[in-house]
Amino acid sequence: MSAAGLFISLALGLIALAIVARPFFLAGRSRGAPAAEEAQRRRKMHSYYQRVLTNMRDLDEDFATGKSARGDYEEEREVWMRRGIELLRAQDRLDKAAMSPPAAANADELDQTIEAAVAAYRGGSQREERRA
Repeated sequence: MSAAGLFISLALGLIALAIVARPFFLAGRSRGAPAAEEAQRRRKMHSYYQRVLTNMRDLDEDFATGKSARGDYEEEREVWMRRGIELLRAQDRLDKAAMSPPAAANADELDQTIEAAVAAYRGGSQREERRA
């Protein structure tokens, strides 16, 4: 084998190794990005909820056209209704978790800002009363 052939083989091997190893390096980075994971979870939940609505719409259409019996229709609709309700509850839990109360340091700063604003307001209203 010539030196050029050996060099090309080595280069192709390194490229293949980089392609194979890339997902392992990216997996470690994704653990550090909880916001991205939450956004992806929300997208999946929204997509599944849209699928639930579509299936319920299809069931309603099939029942209206006489393609399905009343018993089958009611059972299937109940199953899809429960799935939709669970998805909405899960979305509410995610929303509540995202709206967590501020950290203690931020709360103290917020309290001080509010107290300063109240003191400024009271000082201004007392001045107006003195003028009158």
